[in-house]
Parts: sequence; C-alpha cells; structure tokens
Amino acid sequence: MLTEAQMPMLSVRAAPIPQTFDREANTVNVVWTTGAQVRRFDWLEGPFVEELVVSPDAIRLDRLNSGAPVLDTHEADELECIIGVVERAWIENGEGMATVRFSMREDVQPYVQDIAAGIIRNVSVGYQVHKYEVTRPADGSMPIWRAVDWEPMEISIVPIPADVSSQVRSKRDVLHPVSITTR
Repeated sequence: MLTEAQMPMLSVRAAPIPQTFDREANTVNVVWTTGAQVRRFDWLEGPFVEELVVSPDAIRLDRLNSGAPVLDTHEADELECIIGVVERAWIENGEGMATVRFSMREDVQPYVQDIAAGIIRNVSVGYQVHKYEVTRPADGSMPIWRAVDWEPMEISIVPIPADVSSQVRSKRDVLHPVSITTR
C-alpha cells in the first residue's frame, strides 16, 4: 500500500572527528550518519523506529556536495547561523562522511577552537525523506520506517545530539511530500 504524507525536516546525531582537524584549511571530517535506528513519533501513526539506509542508492548527496551549509544547531532563519560549508560528502564503510570548512568570522572561532580541542563533539544532520518503506511486525512491536530515499539538507554543530528518544530538532517545520510504502 502506497500513501502520501507531509513531513518536516528531520535530524539525527553524528560526530566530528577531532584528530582530522586541519588548522590551516580550517576543516574537519565528520560522520553525519551511521544509519542507526532512532525512535520517532508521528501524530497519526504514533511511535515508530526510523532507520536511515546508508547507501549511494538511498542518499541524495548532490545538495551536500554543492556546498550545503554547516549551521549552528539547525537554525536556518538568519545568515549569521551559517558557520561553515560542506566541502565534500561521501559514503564510506556504511557511514555518511563529510569534510566541513568553518567560517573565519570572529564569532565562529570559539566553536572552531572547541571542535579542534575535542570539546564540541556533537554534529547532527538535517534531512528530508522522500520515500519510506514501513514494516509492521506481526508481533505488534513498534513499526520500522526505513528511509530508502532521503536527502541531507545541512549539517549542524549541536550541544546535544539525537538519541533513541529524539524528536524533530529543526526549529521550523517546513513540510514536504514523502511516499510511504507499507508492507
């Protein structure tokens, strides 16, 4: 059964890799997804487990590889919220990876210093899902929504990354269409 719905941009935890910080280039590599299952909630369906499929066939990398923004905590309402840019994104060993370059603005430098020192370690990716495959286990346990076609929109530096009980972390709920196939 195929249905259509409207959903906001979602986010999930990730991590910078401090040992990859290049002070001269002002860049660091980040893991922006591992495809880990995250508990979500939909007001029509109730709780479900979301799983992001991490493969070149499932992830639309064009936006990231075209210079997507690196944001301060998913805030996208002001230009000052842009603290960097995605230089390159790729899939490696089942993980979404990226090299991000930070702004040289004075107000961004404290973040850069803390990232280089390993103090700020949390990154989150904001994304839109274009297609889910939903599995409803016969035992009545929580359904699993596998994102089989999804698009990262931005990478954010955040104080607290998503965990198993995380919800939508974007401050603006701009809805977009998504196809949902139920099995």
